[in-house]
Order: sequence, then structure tokens, then C-alpha cells
Amino acid sequence: MTNQEHSTSNGTQTVQELHLLASLLGEPTEESLPLLEEIAPQLPWLSDAALEQLRETPLEEWQAEHTRLFISGRPHTECVPFESVWREGQMIGESAMALKRLYDAFGFTPDAELPADFLGSELECLAFALTHHADKEETLVELLEHLHGWIPKFAKAVRIHAELELYRDWAKRLEALFA
Repeated sequence: MTNQEHSTSNGTQTVQELHLLASLLGEPTEESLPLLEEIAPQLPWLSDAALEQLRETPLEEWQAEHTRLFISGRPHTECVPFESVWREGQMIGESAMALKRLYDAFGFTPDAELPADFLGSELECLAFALTHHADKEETLVELLEHLHGWIPKFAKAVRIHAELELYRDWAKRLEALFA
């Protein structure tokens, strides 16, 4: 994405979409479905089937699917949303340290309770950088290299293991953005 692309309304939509993609890594709440239904017309990647399935799925089941995919699946978590796991086979590896340096370069402060290489933090940093530091092209390229380096594998795992269409649609969108 270039500076010129960012200056358009499409750039604003991209930033908003990055925020949404990051937020979908959070635990679903009572407000999640109404919010998705409200913004669905602006999300061509979100299928009607995904919304219909969510309407028929009790919140506790949606939360269980979220936990199984991203937090603590059994026998193991298939879709751990941390770059170091996908690139280095461990938590809080060199990727996390490199991302801390990138975040500092942008003046971005991620959630202190999560490792720096959490996918939600990386997406939020990209949105922040596009909004406030689009002129730092070299640093933006470095951040994009991080995202492109692992999201396709992660998203494929989500597509394979997700039982809810929402997460399969979400993974396809991540793949489209970071293939």
C-alpha cells in the first residue's frame, strides 16, 4: 500500500477494516453479532451464511469456538495468533522482539498484557502506521514483511479448523490482504 493509496477514502476503509479484523480476535460478547450485522453491508468478504450461522449459534458456543481456535484447543491450539509460533516454533521469539522495535519506531503502544507478535497488535499497528506515519515507508514495508511472512499459513489453518463460517470468511480476507 502506498502513501497515495492511503490518502484516499479507500485507505480510510482499509484502516477501519484492519481494526475490525483485529477485533475479531477478541472474545465474542453480546454486542458482537449486532455490531457485525450493522457493518456487514460494508464487508463484502463477510458472507450471509456466516451471519445466519451466528444468529443460530448460542453465544457460549461462539465463545467456545473462539477459545478452541485461538487460545486453548485440545489436544493443542491449531491457530495460535502469534507470529513467533508460526515463524520460529515458539512463543515470544525474535519476531516479537523485532516487532517491539517497529512499534517504537511508529510510537505505537500495543496491549501490554499480550506479546508484541499477537496478530491483533500487528493489525492495529498497521492501521496506526497508515493513519499517522504513512511517510515512514521503509518501516511500513518492514511491518508488512512481518505480516506477509506468516499470515497466509495462519489463515490457512483457520480455514481448515474453524467450524464457524465467520472465522473461515475472516481467514480468507486475511489471506487476500497478506498473500
